[in-house]
Amino acid sequence: MKRPAVIIFLATLYLLFFHASPHLDVPNWVIIALFILSPVVVVYMVYVVLRYGKPSKYTFEERFYEDHNYERNE
Repeated sequence: MKRPAVIIFLATLYLLFFHASPHLDVPNWVIIALFILSPVVVVYMVYVVLRYGKPSKYTFEERFYEDHNYERNE
């Protein structure tokens, strides 16, 4: 899996299930297991985004935010 969007989507589903699990009457041992595994999911997501993500065509000095055409004040 080298597509960051798929990994981000799966990590978000994992997070949503983890937060909803106490309200869904999931056993406590499953919630604890999800809690213990959550750093692994986050670290893997960060690795995939940094390794296979698309780099920005702007530098930090040219554009402060990538999402908005905001010019930096000097």
